[in-house]
Amino acid sequence: MVMCRIRIIGLIVAMFVAWATSFASDPRKDFDDQLNRVIGKLNRQAEVDVDTPVLLAQLVQREYGTRIEEIRWAAGHSVNWGEIVTLAYIQAATGRSFETMTQEGARKDYWSYVEKTEMTAEKMTRNLEGFLRTVDKERNTRIFERLRVSRRIQPMPDLGSGFGLFQDALDFRQIDAPRPTKVHTVVTVKAKGDQ
Repeated sequence: MVMCRIRIIGLIVAMFVAWATSFASDPRKDFDDQLNRVIGKLNRQAEVDVDTPVLLAQLVQREYGTRIEEIRWAAGHSVNWGEIVTLAYIQAATGRSFETMTQEGARKDYWSYVEKTEMTAEKMTRNLEGFLRTVDKERNTRIFERLRVSRRIQPMPDLGSGFGLFQDALDFRQIDAPRPTKVHTVVTVKAKGDQ
């Protein structure tokens, strides 16, 4: 009887462990999915808008301290903007050049490279997603600035307190000439003595 209970409990524990591991997510797959999503969005933005590559270069220099020579090297070796941003993050953490990282195989397998350099994959994806939000915000700000500058809005004159009088004059213009709407007939009663 005791052996049967132990076997049943062992079977339940084994089933629970198997169930838990089947639903547990693979951290490498999650990292690759998040990184590919960020890289894809950055690449699409750089392809759609002509000004985005200039914006990305400025932001990479400001956020990660990447030198312009590194960006030129990447552009000369057909590295897309999503990977340039990823390499810039890794460079800020490790101090290695884009060329060295590419030779060491970083672009082929970011997960292995991140583990090899003892970086945190979760921190990296969080930072790159924040960078993507910064790019969106900066790009939208520039678009609105262009729209604001391109539309010439004539300033309205300051009417001050006279505006109310002007509005009243417009309202009174709609009023017709006064005419009686009801006529009252008055009956006069003569007093005694009046003729």
